Amino acid sequence: MAEDTPAIARTDDRHSHIGIRLQYRTPDKWEHIEALGWNAAGFNFYHADELAQHTLELKRGLTHFDGTVIWRSQITSEVVLLSAIVNELIYERTKEIANNPALHLRLIKLIRTSGLVEEKRKILASMGMPLQDSQIADMVARRKLEHPMFHYGVQVESGAWADVVNNALRVSSVVTSLEKWSDAMGKC
Repeated sequence: MAEDTPAIARTDDRHSHIGIRLQYRTPDKWEHIEALGWNAAGFNFYHADELAQHTLELKRGLTHFDGTVIWRSQITSEVVLLSAIVNELIYERTKEIANNPALHLRLIKLIRTSGLVEEKRKILASMGMPLQDSQIADMVARRKLEHPMFHYGVQVESGAWADVVNNALRVSSVVTSLEKWSDAMGKC
């Protein structure tokens, strides 16, 4: 059920090169979400549960702010579900690999990269977990039944959120610069 979003959300750049980890309050606890497609106007995120609330109480660290759910949709795309399943399998397999921090880091970066499902399946196979198409189809069907996935768009009008976005942009620019510098040094 999509609702009109403000013009700023449509024209300002959205960022997904890094996710911003947040928490939102449920009636009895704080739960983690990852803000994607974010900018100063808000963000979107995926969640396994259908959230009934229109206003979300959010926090990052000790910083609290509210967001308004302005659209929501249930994910029925098999491609999205397949990608989520393959990423989860790589993550679980990565935890089993002992004493190789460099490989862990590379696999975590791979998980955070959207798409590349066939390449990720090849990685899983090289890690001793080959998946047949029929196995994948069964996993996707089971996921649809057991754990539907929902996608939410959140508008945030808060100086605290603007600070979170500015900090994320600053940190990510430093990380991006260091990665480029590291890659350039590696070629020498």
